[in-house]
Amino acid sequence: MKTLPLLLIVCCIVTTFSCKKEAVTTGTISEVTEVASMNSITSDELTATGTQFGAGFDNLSTDQKITVLKKLGANYVRARVIVSTFDGHVGSLEKFSKNGIYVILNLNWEKTGNTPKPFPQDMATYRKKLGDVFDKYKPEAAVIENEPTNQIYYKGPMSDYITELKNAIDVCKQYGVKVADGCVHVATVKDIMHGGSLADAASRAKQLLDAYKTLDLDYVNVHAPGSGDSYPSQDLVDVANYIRNYTGKQVISNEFKLYTNSTTLLSDMVQGMKQGNYIIALLRSASGATRLNDGTDLNVLGQAYADAIK
Repeated sequence: MKTLPLLLIVCCIVTTFSCKKEAVTTGTISEVTEVASMNSITSDELTATGTQFGAGFDNLSTDQKITVLKKLGANYVRARVIVSTFDGHVGSLEKFSKNGIYVILNLNWEKTGNTPKPFPQDMATYRKKLGDVFDKYKPEAAVIENEPTNQIYYKGPMSDYITELKNAIDVCKQYGVKVADGCVHVATVKDIMHGGSLADAASRAKQLLDAYKTLDLDYVNVHAPGSGDSYPSQDLVDVANYIRNYTGKQVISNEFKLYTNSTTLLSDMVQGMKQGNYIIALLRSASGATRLNDGTDLNVLGQAYADAIK
């Protein structure tokens, strides 16, 4: 058998690679763009553009919430569905979607208040009802219950909540919905970080963080209240770093809130969320927390928030 000259072999190799490259790029512009887009969304890290900010509101209509969010320059909102009584229609979710607002959706089995409720026990019914919600709506992220360690809202062992969360994660994954827990609090995580004997709330939070190591959560959810004229923003950074290292999960906050009108306090908390690399952070504007708006107009705090999240 004759041996091909080395120069001819090199030319063939170069030609082959050129043809392959041409085959990828000779499609229509839309096809090439689609391929690039598909490649660009294969990693959360590649698409991360900093913390995505938004708000949660009480006592505003859906249209008013959309107006205020647009004035804030934010497009994430907190909403809620009561899973046990879901009847197939939540008009606010449809309006948010049509207006380009991303919904961080609390999925509570029952409405919580001043009487503690048990976590759901019948997982077959729970899974079916949760699937009914996702058959109709696909939120940006699902948050399972609200503050499960809070004994004002819930009764029963954390193992009951963990069972609910495991089932919720399974259903969310079937529907391609990202999922977060109902939250741990900054103060209780700090107690865990410091070690030693834990108070009841921190002990319950530790049970959750231990479980989160092996659960297929997308996010661990952190709640952070602020009061006074300033906030130790490094706390938000340290807590987020600890949770990521301990559980291997990314961190969001679907509720940080202020109890004073201090713009310095607001700035400190926003900076903490940014520096702590929270994927999403929603400021609560509601009864029991300082409002960002007067009607559909931004007040001083609302304008400060709009400036801080730019």
